[in-house]
Amino acid sequence: MPFVIDRRSFLKQSLVATGAFSSGLGALSLRARDAKSIMVRWALLSDTHIAADPGDTYRGFKPHENLAKVVDQLKASHFEAILVNGDLARLEGKPVDYVRFTDFVDPLAEQSALVVTLGNHDERKNARSALTKLSGEPQPVEQKFVTVVDTDPVRFVLLDSLMVTNIPAGQLGKSQRDWLAASLGQDSSKPTIVFVHHNPDSDSDIGLVDADRLLAILKSQRQVKALFFGHLHIYRHTQVDGLHLVNLPAVGYNFADGEVVGWLDASFTSTGAELKLHAIGGDLKNDGQVTRLQWR
Repeated sequence: MPFVIDRRSFLKQSLVATGAFSSGLGALSLRARDAKSIMVRWALLSDTHIAADPGDTYRGFKPHENLAKVVDQLKASHFEAILVNGDLARLEGKPVDYVRFTDFVDPLAEQSALVVTLGNHDERKNARSALTKLSGEPQPVEQKFVTVVDTDPVRFVLLDSLMVTNIPAGQLGKSQRDWLAASLGQDSSKPTIVFVHHNPDSDSDIGLVDADRLLAILKSQRQVKALFFGHLHIYRHTQVDGLHLVNLPAVGYNFADGEVVGWLDASFTSTGAELKLHAIGGDLKNDGQVTRLQWR
């Protein structure tokens, strides 16, 4: 049976409600007695690519209309958290891009925790200024936007792979990798899920340039069960050494006609996860498909 936290309890637990935070970030901690029986439900979005112009179109897709459709679907259900995994903005992360983006997501923060990562089309300063209703616990990683969300069944770690705005490749950097290794080393008892925008492929011209070093950390820490990423605008699931690698579909548009546009309804427990695809565009044939992950 899913673990549901009511709005009043969430407000008591969130620093957003008390105002005891800076930079628009609050702490989210979901607790209950029996972690093994708890399920937390997250909506996983990526690559929304919202521009200042509501009529912006790419490859025949209208990202504003796509995100509006997804928001309506999210409002119809209950989620403990809603994640947007990078490339919130269309190209250069202009301040007005984030004004348009927050018009969509800020109302969602009234019913669910809202968390994000940053991608190569985001601009860190502008994003920080605009995103005032985020939850999660910010981490002390210099010049990076790193967040941890701790729940009873699993811990979520949200990394920052933005290297240079509007340059395709991404990078974590030594300080973030060192923080990650130290953080994971402090507590190996709880299943941990990691999110990053860029695909973990250092051989790709557009991927995460230090992907090999990231994967070395994650594979060595057996409590890390899955790495979710976006960037490629495809939906795929693979494994390496028992570590699940999930490429989230894009909300804004696809790069190839045979790829789905949509989002995932994800339920996480201490033993695995269930991912349900909600297709809103592109190849719709797998709409409603459920993928089950078992933790190593």
